Amino acid sequence: MEVPRPRNPALRLRTTWPAPHAVLITASGALDTATAPDLATLLSDRLRAVPARLVLDLSEVDFLGVAGVRVLLHAALQAEQNGTELLVIAGESPMVRRALEVTGARGRLAVATTRPEPAPA
Repeated sequence: MEVPRPRNPALRLRTTWPAPHAVLITASGALDTATAPDLATLLSDRLRAVPARLVLDLSEVDFLGVAGVRVLLHAALQAEQNGTELLVIAGESPMVRRALEVTGARGRLAVATTRPEPAPA
């Protein structure tokens, strides 16, 4: 029997469904080597349901490391294979925006500053 690994308290993750075909994941805290597996697991689980849109709001993330960027790029690949639109909300955080820029991930991800309004069902 496999016991689930406890989540790291440095990263808080919340999932909501603003529309029947859309998933919103909100992250706050640090997204680094220690916490990236938690986000990777959650994204993979949500993408397995093949939503039309998955929005990942990182506007409350105060640190985005390379491990976190790697998780985002893997999720983008999984979303593309599923036909899911993946949108990353960077917010105004200079840390998140800079990490996406210097790693080149910004060119490979759909990134916005603010959340879009949910589309009608």
